[in-house]
Amino acid sequence: MSRVLCATIVLLSLIVVSVIGCNWNRVSVRRYEMNVALDGKAPWGLVGPEATSAHAPTVLYRKVGESYCYTAIQLPSLRDRLEREGKPYVTVEYNVFTHLGYEGRYTLRSVDGVVLANGNRILQKTEESGGQALAGNEDLGCP
Repeated sequence: MSRVLCATIVLLSLIVVSVIGCNWNRVSVRRYEMNVALDGKAPWGLVGPEATSAHAPTVLYRKVGESYCYTAIQLPSLRDRLEREGKPYVTVEYNVFTHLGYEGRYTLRSVDGVVLANGNRILQKTEESGGQALAGNEDLGCP
């Protein structure tokens, strides 16, 4: 009986460790088509205090219901590229970090094919901020 009990405890311990190990810290990639505002002016207004200066952030945003998810980024080379191409929207990818099954922080992975980060590894240093502009009280779960 004690061998069966020991074997059961060992097996259950291995299962628990495996489940925790697989879900401890995961990174998934989410891709969205997002609108572009090169002048720091989004549909809900100015984004950031620098929006009124020559250093306005590039705002990437998408509408979700009556609200918006957005990221404002300061990267002059990307801004110049997007301005040259004149696209109204771009493909944006985010690294979404999951810790023990719960989604937490996220980082900007790429914008229109320009890779900025790969998981925790930052490839291009940028200043960015983001979140959601709400029309109601809903949590959009942005990015």
